[in-house]
Amino acid sequence: MSATHRFSVKARLQYQVHLEGWLLLNIAAGKCGAQDVAHERLTSSSCSDVLEKLAPDGSTRFHGIRAPAGVLEVLYEAEVTRHETGFRGSWKPWEGSLVDLPPGVARYLYPSRYCESDKLVRFAMKEFGGLSSGHSRVAAICNWICDHIDYEAGATDAHSSAVDCLISRTGVCRDFAHLGISFARALGIPARYGSAYVHNLPVPDFHAFFEVWLEDRWWYYDATRMAPQAGFILIGTGHDAADTSVATMSAGVQFLSLQIDVTKLSAKKLSYTDSPISFGQTRRR
Repeated sequence: MSATHRFSVKARLQYQVHLEGWLLLNIAAGKCGAQDVAHERLTSSSCSDVLEKLAPDGSTRFHGIRAPAGVLEVLYEAEVTRHETGFRGSWKPWEGSLVDLPPGVARYLYPSRYCESDKLVRFAMKEFGGLSSGHSRVAAICNWICDHIDYEAGATDAHSSAVDCLISRTGVCRDFAHLGISFARALGIPARYGSAYVHNLPVPDFHAFFEVWLEDRWWYYDATRMAPQAGFILIGTGHDAADTSVATMSAGVQFLSLQIDVTKLSAKKLSYTDSPISFGQTRRR
């Protein structure tokens, strides 16, 4: 099953720069197999050039900006076309053998700073270990998180981890993603963190989701169920939120405000589905 959607993306960020410094931003739409970026522009009120850098695996683009003292404004605009791939009929992706995982995928089996999967093995096996493998098991993880974790803005902070979320039973999209990743890794399913722009998100912001490796590609899931997956525009992926931080800044730079607008350019209405979608990053030999 496939479909094509076009979106206009705009993000405006403001920072107060007390001491001349720098910003490293991760706000540009990703250039992956099923996502085409056109008419892209990233500008700032700084007179310096914007320097682009790629993550080692090419999955994420970072942009560096020198920040003079004063108010710094950054504007990102792009038109993005999404060629999504979903399930074909009754077919559902399965979990492959761990020994056959590509090297770039196997590293997403391990615990990371915010996803302490090694501490959740007993819990994950008790809750999900007896379920059918593949999509059914990951869908059950999403259902459990949606049913047992309250979405509450401000309940957690940048230091909160998956274990913290499980204990407090509250969090935001970042925490939902970290918990989903941790459960999946605890079950031996490669999983990674993703950031995105999202069409029709109730409160426009950068959104977090998670991807799992099933059969021969990454499939993405969102336990918050706040918007249709077809409206996701990928920004970047990593082990957890530490790899996809919106902004890394020098001392003396302070965040002020954020405005995001995602407009759908094609006419077809988006609706929620429990079936995940792939960004088209298939296995490479």
